[in-house]
Amino acid sequence: MIRLHNFRSQFLFLFLLAFSASGLQAAEPSSRRVVVVDKATKELTLYVGGRQAARFPVSFGVDPFSDKVRAHDMATPEGLYFITYHKSRTRFHRTLGLSYPNLADAQRGLASGVVSSAGHSRIRKAVLASRQPPCDTGLGCAIAIHGGGVYRQFGEFRERDWTEGCIALDNRDMEKLFNLCRVGDPVLIFNGARDLFGLVRPFTQVTDLADDGLPVCPDGVCAYEARLRTWLGPTGVTIREGAGYGVSLEVVVYGEGGRPVLAVTDRNADGEISFLDSVQGTMADAADADSAYALLKSAVVVALAGGEIPVLDGGRPLAVFRRLD
Repeated sequence: MIRLHNFRSQFLFLFLLAFSASGLQAAEPSSRRVVVVDKATKELTLYVGGRQAARFPVSFGVDPFSDKVRAHDMATPEGLYFITYHKSRTRFHRTLGLSYPNLADAQRGLASGVVSSAGHSRIRKAVLASRQPPCDTGLGCAIAIHGGGVYRQFGEFRERDWTEGCIALDNRDMEKLFNLCRVGDPVLIFNGARDLFGLVRPFTQVTDLADDGLPVCPDGVCAYEARLRTWLGPTGVTIREGAGYGVSLEVVVYGEGGRPVLAVTDRNADGEISFLDSVQGTMADAADADSAYALLKSAVVVALAGGEIPVLDGGRPLAVFRRLD
């Protein structure tokens, strides 16, 4: 293992990384809107044309820490969703509906036994048709961004994180967000306090599909994938999960010419590097394995917090939602 020996080498390492990433940021269309929600900071940020247009405090489900995995678990989902409808008069003031569950939710639910094959197919059909997903598959539905207050009074108690899984804002902030957003705008929800596996897992999908759209998982092991632009460079993620296999995480950062410059394999996806794991590449040569792994997580957090939307291999979108008149 090669370690940083002094401040100069560490500074040079970070400088070279920043320089190598300086040409990776593409200009954003001036009208492109992205809503970003970080469960760690409890904030919602709206980007328009790549620039921050608004930021508001938010509240989550009664279980504000977990990712949503089934109906009635009172957790707020994490992943890539889209605004599916506007409602100006609702129980909780203004409401922006979200496209939960998505394809990643359906695949994970199928693997865990929460969703049946028929339920998975119904969700997939709705997503591909830009329709609101069904409610009776085991995953739940009706997740939205709405008003009602970041804090809410329940008898003698004033509570934060009071919803059944929705994202709540103060009414005045909700009015501003409601007026700025449109149906079809993407909504990124993540938890910046998670380890790298927890950060990226909600944005990955099985890309090897059968004719009926069901995931193909050789020997019961499914490969979930996603790609993301980070300041380190284009970053590819592969997660393998399966009964009898467990879970593993592989992350590769690509440099000029598509050559890997950092490759991390975390055999049990626990966020720590052990003798079973590996960290390789020219970036890894400049730092110890743990520092390189931590830097990689930081780069992913920065990308998601800035509204960078993960995609599938070849730049294909994870999903789209088009307004159907």
